[in-house]
Parts: sequence; structure tokens; C-alpha cells
Amino acid sequence: TENSCKLCPKNTFTISGAADISGCAPCEDGGHSQPGSGYCEKCSSGKYFEETEKECKVCPSGTFTASGGVGIEQCEKCQEGFYGSSPGASTCYTCGPGKYTNLEQTDCLSCPAGKISGV
Repeated sequence: TENSCKLCPKNTFTISGAADISGCAPCEDGGHSQPGSGYCEKCSSGKYFEETEKECKVCPSGTFTASGGVGIEQCEKCQEGFYGSSPGASTCYTCGPGKYTNLEQTDCLSCPAGKISGV
């Protein structure tokens, strides 16, 4: 009904109530909230918010998030030539000279004899 209060949607908040939905402020990038929240929470770097379990989970190996994410899709795949060897990475690392990354971007492998990398 028109005279009833409604909750601000998930991933928004209001501290003191709002006259309408325009008073529900969105969470900052990487932030999340349940419907009707008065604040947003944020997962730490290397983690993302898992909606069904309502908790922060670590990004898989070979991916990273610098500032936490809302959903696994915000765990970015390491770029070519970079790797993330352990889950929950906040950055990816470059392979040294004479090495290249495996397909999963989780490890560096040595170039075979007669081959070079970084060209």
C-alpha cells in the first residue's frame, strides 16, 4: 500500500530513512548490503561477496581483486604474463625472464630450450 514503509533494496542504504527510493544511497564500489540496511560492508582485497551464503569468499587462484568485490565476476583474471599462485590475491605478479604463465595464470613455467619470453 502507499502508506507502508518499504526497505531500501540490496546494495543500497539509508541512515535515517528515506521519503522514497531516491533516498536509498548505493554502496561504494565493492560494497554490499542487505535490503533495509543502514550501512554497507565491504570485503577486503582478494575477496568477493557470495550472495547465497552471505559471506566474503576468496577469489580463486589466477584471479585478483584490489579492493574487494560484489560477486565472483569481480575477481579479475590475471593478464597474460602475470600470475596469481594462491587464492585471495590482491594483485598479480609478473613472471621472471625466461618464464611464461600456464593457462590458468596460476604459475610460471620455464621456457623450453631455444625459446624466450617477454618479446
